[in-house]
Amino acid sequence: MRKKIYLVLVFLLALSVIFSGIKLFLILQEYYHGNKVYETIKNTALVEIEEKNVIIDFKKLLEENKDVQGWLYSEDTKINYPVVKGSDNSFYLYRLVNKEINGKGSLFIDYRCQNDFRGFNTIIYGHHMKDGSMFASLEEYKNKEYYKKHREMQLITPEERYCVKIFAAATLRSDSILYKWDFKDKEEKRNYIKKIRKDSYIKTDIEVTTKDKIIMLSTCAYDYDNARFVVFGKLTKGSEANKT
Repeated sequence: MRKKIYLVLVFLLALSVIFSGIKLFLILQEYYHGNKVYETIKNTALVEIEEKNVIIDFKKLLEENKDVQGWLYSEDTKINYPVVKGSDNSFYLYRLVNKEINGKGSLFIDYRCQNDFRGFNTIIYGHHMKDGSMFASLEEYKNKEYYKKHREMQLITPEERYCVKIFAAATLRSDSILYKWDFKDKEEKRNYIKKIRKDSYIKTDIEVTTKDKIIMLSTCAYDYDNARFVVFGKLTKGSEANKT
């Protein structure tokens, strides 16, 4: 009887190992495929990086997907992706920019935000992938030395080129009041800016006013249940719009 129980346990353990191996293989295969899709998109739409400025062929990019709103780039990181916007916050959560189902998902704008980054605050979501892709590197902004080397990003749209000046980073709950896209007046905007700075890991001298446009980059964090890590940046228009 003991021998039979031992053999059953060994069999179950072997099944568990095989199942875990298959699951890991499928995850890695999905990661690999997602990376290949984004590399293809970069080869299609990213014309070049000229003097650290990203040049995007939006004509080709919009032919691939009309939901594309822009392109986000952070030098020396893996953040170099198109940004899309769906009719809700579920569609692109687990769909690539080509709309194929994949765990990597896309960088996508909260559907309640205004198009073309016209609102005071535009929220952009992205997964915190274990292979370091998508928005995984955002959490590095907890480190002041990392911030010193990555003070800015680039956001390019069909009409404009923005410098994204990072001015705050924080860990929040997924239901935090900072996930806000609608503001009734200047006073509400001023209080919002104060709250952002109060909870921030980094302290900067970047001036942010109620007349500015900002973006909130959000990804999962693992500090506690339903934690999110967010980075805030002020949009400053470049010397000329991207007319490619």
